[in-house]
Order: sequence, then C-alpha cells, then structure tokens
Amino acid sequence: MKVVRKILPLSIYDVSGIESWLEKQADAGLFPVSLNSWTTFTRNGVPGTRFRLVVKAGKGGPITLEQLELFRESGWHYVCSVSRIYDLFYTTDLEAEEVYSDRESRGFSLEPLKKRIISYRRRRWILFAALAAVVIWAVFFFESPYDIQPDHFARLVLVLLNLFQPGPLLFLACVIWIWRLNSRDWRLLQRMYKDLSQGLPPPVSKGPSKAMVWDQIILIALTLMLMVSVVISRFDILNPWENISLDRFAKPYVAIQTIEQEPVLPWEELFEEEPVDSKPENYAEQKFSLLAPTWYRVVQEAYSTQSGSQPNYFSPKPEKGAERYAPDLDATYFELLLPALARPVAKAQMDAYRLVNLNWSYTELSDTGLDFAIYATETDGIWQMLAIGKENRVAVFRYAGREQLSDHLQELSEAVN
Repeated sequence: MKVVRKILPLSIYDVSGIESWLEKQADAGLFPVSLNSWTTFTRNGVPGTRFRLVVKAGKGGPITLEQLELFRESGWHYVCSVSRIYDLFYTTDLEAEEVYSDRESRGFSLEPLKKRIISYRRRRWILFAALAAVVIWAVFFFESPYDIQPDHFARLVLVLLNLFQPGPLLFLACVIWIWRLNSRDWRLLQRMYKDLSQGLPPPVSKGPSKAMVWDQIILIALTLMLMVSVVISRFDILNPWENISLDRFAKPYVAIQTIEQEPVLPWEELFEEEPVDSKPENYAEQKFSLLAPTWYRVVQEAYSTQSGSQPNYFSPKPEKGAERYAPDLDATYFELLLPALARPVAKAQMDAYRLVNLNWSYTELSDTGLDFAIYATETDGIWQMLAIGKENRVAVFRYAGREQLSDHLQELSEAVN
C-alpha cells in the first residue's frame, strides 16, 4: 500500500493540536501508522475518525495486553507508540466514550511524563558536566610521564582555533538547536499540565506551523552535515584535505631544498619507488577555522643523493647498513582573522611541535624585520624550531638536520611576507 510521509508540524507536547491534525488527515483519507518527527500515513483513512494520545505510564514501556483490552472494550483501538511518550489510539465509533472523563484526569495523566522529563534533564546536565570535566582535564591537566617541560595552558589558543572548525561548530549548532526545541516543548508541557490539572482548558494550540516544519528540516540538515564531518574526519581516505601530495598542493610553502646546502631528494625520486610506509613522507594537510581561514601543515623528508657513513638520528639504511643523511622539515602556516592571535598561536604551535622528552631552550631573535621570531633548540642538538610572524601571518617550523634555522631566516621569512 502506498504511504505518505509528512514532517510533524507541531510540538510533540501539543497533544490537542496533534489529535486535531491527525483527524484532519483522516478526513483527507490518510491514516497514521507511525508518529514521530516524521509521520507515515496510509491511504485508508476514514473521515470522522477520532484520535487520542495517552501518556505511557511508569518508565514509558510497551503497552500491556490488559491495557489494550480495556481500551478495546471502550471502543478505542491501538495504532502505535509515539516517541516512547504516548500510545496513540483511534476510534470510528461516534458513541465511544472519551478516554479521559474530565480535564483533571487528563492533566494528572501527564504527571509521569513530567517526572520522566525532569529526571532526563537532570541526568543530561550531570552527563554534560562530567564530559566537560573530562575534556578540561584531558586538554589542560593531563601530563605525560615523559614530558619534562609541561605547560598545561600552552596550547589554549590552538584549542580555540579547533573549536571554530566546521565539525565542532556543527556539533555546537546541533546542541543549541536541540536545546531550543526541547526548551520550547518543555514550557508547553508545563503550561498544559498546570492548566489541565486545575480543571482549566489546555493552552490553545496554534495548529500546524511551517516554522515547526523548518525547525525539523534544519535539525535534520545539521545532523547530516555533522555525521558527514565525523565520518570524513575518522577516515583519512575520505578526507580530501588530508595527505595531499605536494605535487598537487597549490599553497605556498618553504621547500626543504631551500635550506639544505647538500642536494637532497624525496624518497620516490631518489629510489624511484614509493616509501615502505603506506602514508607518504611528503604531504600537506589543510584545516579551516573561522579564526584561521588559511591553516595548513606541510611535512617533508628528503635524502642525500650521496650515500656514506655520516650518522644521523633518523636516517634509514637502504644500502647495506650505510647511513644516509635524511633531513626532516615540518611546517605549519596560518593566516589569522585577528592579528592579535599571531604570537599566541605561534607559541602554541611550537608547544604542539615540541618533543616532550627533550629539554628545549627558547631565544627571541631581534632585527629580523618581522613582528617576532622565536628560535628553539634542544640539548641533543638534533631538533630545532622556529616561529615567525608578521601582522596576521604565522609560520612555525620544526627541523632536524645539519643546517641552523636561524641562519636561513631570510628564506623562511618568505612564508609570512
């Protein structure tokens, strides 16, 4: 049998409004078989059919056979469960007595629902508070046992940038939208309970509303976009902004060959084969934040064209144990919405690049023609970092190799000029 689906154009707690709307659908030949945010109808509705929503007792479990029999004896037939809140009944018998004999009894029937919602809201706030505490602890107070220079709040501004990425913004939009709809529905339920339990007419229903339909459409759209964002972020193969080959990466970056005096080449060019690891050694990753419209990272590793025994901390040994010089350069580039964030972002990214088991020293370079230049070295003399900024542009480099980043400030400064 062909079905018709419609978005429920009323609040789920607008009991009289939903009942009236279903009766009008029946007059048009449509009979409901499921009722929620989306309502499904079959085309066998009988004009004059009456519908009643009956609040589920207790914890909102399924209706019992005894209850079904009592309603059947009164001329009412079961249709479906509605959002674990109500049971929907209908009758075509004009002589069938009303499910509730008076307003007070119908008002008091809402009391279990009110208690369930109060309990749900309390549990929700406890859960949110617990999650917030865990996130705050993980972001600001978790400390690796190997970190010899911990700074719990060093990356705070990076957290801020990440919160303004599409995924977190979509999640926040969903939370706010759901909270808005739930608050509206909760206020309606409270008014209805108060009026009916005092023997007063329930609040007048405003009837089907296009605004209600659009509320549901917007929520569905936000939820779908959030799901797509989560799936893409979880699977690199689906993410067009991850592991971008430098051959097709168009944004400017400092090539590692720019600062190396010795000729170096990527693995695939030098050995004419892909690296053993499935992930490329030279790639770019792009991010987007409302606070950082331009934000990307470029990872480069190169190999000397000369083999030999020069020791190097991270050199592979492709030729019978002989080590080959293999420098490494990671860089993250920002163009920020607010220039005032430049220095905090640079320092935060330096902390993100920091190898936690090494002892780092930081020096402010002067007379550079930049707004700032922070140079960092570690005691083993293998790794270096450099953060530079000018106006709203920032570049942060992490390097391992023979060169001194401070000696190549002019080449590196092109990234922010």
